[in-house]
Amino acid sequence: MNIDHTRSKTLGWLGALAAASLLASGQAQAGAYGLAVNELNTFRITTSAGALSLAGANRNASDSAFFEGGVAVNPRAVNTGPAANADVLQVCSGGGCSGLPQNNYAPSPSSTLEFARGDAHAFGNMLTAAGSTVRAVAEAQRDTVGAATATAGDTLTGSVNLTLSSAGFITFNFMARRDLRTSVTTMGDKSNVSIMDIFNISCNTSSPVGCLSRANADGVIFQFAPDGDASNGSDINGNHTVGSLDPFSLNMTAGTNDPATGRTFTNGFAMFSLTSNFALPAGSYTMNFSKSTRTDIVVIDPLQVPEPGTLFLLGTGLAALAFTRRRQPT
Repeated sequence: MNIDHTRSKTLGWLGALAAASLLASGQAQAGAYGLAVNELNTFRITTSAGALSLAGANRNASDSAFFEGGVAVNPRAVNTGPAANADVLQVCSGGGCSGLPQNNYAPSPSSTLEFARGDAHAFGNMLTAAGSTVRAVAEAQRDTVGAATATAGDTLTGSVNLTLSSAGFITFNFMARRDLRTSVTTMGDKSNVSIMDIFNISCNTSSPVGCLSRANADGVIFQFAPDGDASNGSDINGNHTVGSLDPFSLNMTAGTNDPATGRTFTNGFAMFSLTSNFALPAGSYTMNFSKSTRTDIVVIDPLQVPEPGTLFLLGTGLAALAFTRRRQPT
C-alpha cells in the first residue's frame, strides 16, 4: 500500500473541504436590526400655587429614513399649536415597507426585511388634566449579503409661553416607557440606537427681574433630563435637594457588533416626576421640550471579515495543500 499516496489524497480532500467551507461561510446571511421607541403619556406641567396659563405654543414633529438601495424618502415635518395633533406621516425606505402601519410604536414582524422607518406624533394639550401623549419610533432592519446601511430617526420639539399668576414650585409629571433593541448576525455588522428627552423652563424678555440671575448661559433656570439618577435634578445651577423620581433613564444609547451579544433595554410604563427646588416668581417663562429617537445599522459583506472558525479552516486547508504538494514525487 502506498502510504504517501493515501496521505496526499486524504490531505488533498481536507484542503478542498476547507476551501469549500470558506466559500460557504462567505455566503452566510448577514444582517442587523435596531429599534428605538420613546413614549410619554399624560405629560403635564403644574404649579404649587396660583394659576398656570399658556400662550403662543407650538409643537414640531419630523421624521426621516434612509436605506441604501431603497426608494429615497424626503424628511417630513408638521407644526401645530398646543391643542392640535402634531402627527407627522410615517416615513419608510426599503423593500420591507409594505404593511408597516402608521403610529405603530412596537417592533415590526420579524419576517419584514430590508427597511428603515421613522414615525412621531404628539397628541393632546400638555397643560390639561388629561395631559399630552408624545411618541417616537425609529426602526431599521437589513438582511442581505453585501455592503449596506440604513438609518431612521425622528424628533419632537416644542415651546410654550408659561405665565404664573403667583410664585410657585413647578412640577413635570408623566408616564413613560422605552424600548431599545440591537442585534447583528455577522461579525463586522453594527447596530446602534438612542433615545433622548429633555424638558426645561427658561427666561424670556417678559420674565421677572432677576430671572437670569438663576439661569445658565442659555437662560435655562429649571431642567429635567430623565437619567435614572434621583440625585440629579431640578435646578440648572446644581442644587439637587429635591431630585428626580425617574425609575430608569430615558436618555441612553445602546449598540452591538457582536452576533452573540444583542442588547435590549425594555420597560413598561413608569411614573416620572420632578419638582423645582425653588419657587418661580410670578410672571412669564418659556417651557421647551425635545424628544428624539435614532437607529443606525451597517451590514457588511461577510467575505471581508472571515469568522474565527473560517480562519481556522482556511489555515488548515492551506497547510494541507502545501503538505500535499511537498509530498508529491518529482
